[in-house]
Amino acid sequence: MTSYFKSIWSGVTTTIKGLAVTWRHVLSKPVTVQYPEERPYFSPYERGLHEFEPDKCIICELCAKACPVDCIYIEQEGRGKTATLTKYAIDYNKCLFCGLCTEPCPVDCIHMGQEFDLTAFDRTQDVIVDFTKGEGPWRTVRTSAEPRTGVRAHEK
Repeated sequence: MTSYFKSIWSGVTTTIKGLAVTWRHVLSKPVTVQYPEERPYFSPYERGLHEFEPDKCIICELCAKACPVDCIYIEQEGRGKTATLTKYAIDYNKCLFCGLCTEPCPVDCIHMGQEFDLTAFDRTQDVIVDFTKGEGPWRTVRTSAEPRTGVRAHEK
């Protein structure tokens, strides 16, 4: 008989604990962000879309070699010091956003930025971004390496 009452008491106490958690969240303000009208805040260390500076690139192809899924496509005309970059594209269908492509670059021309929006109505639309054609986010502020800058800092 005592185990029966212990079971009832245990059920009542766990129900009260669950309701306490529920009421705490019912009475708090919602945290929903109305995107795209409101932009969410991200840490300065967030890895978003790549930022690429084609004028600094020496076409060493170390970023493409470091990419684990081979999503970086580089084309060039000429060899050595006379080489010119004709295509630098990233396929965001494959990209893991791991940041491994930014580490081996000797001239620091590719970075992980804070832009994250790749929404489209078609799966094949705007997923391969060619930076040499002016597509993609261009680097204006050193977002990934400077921890004091962030999305909120650019909104002013």
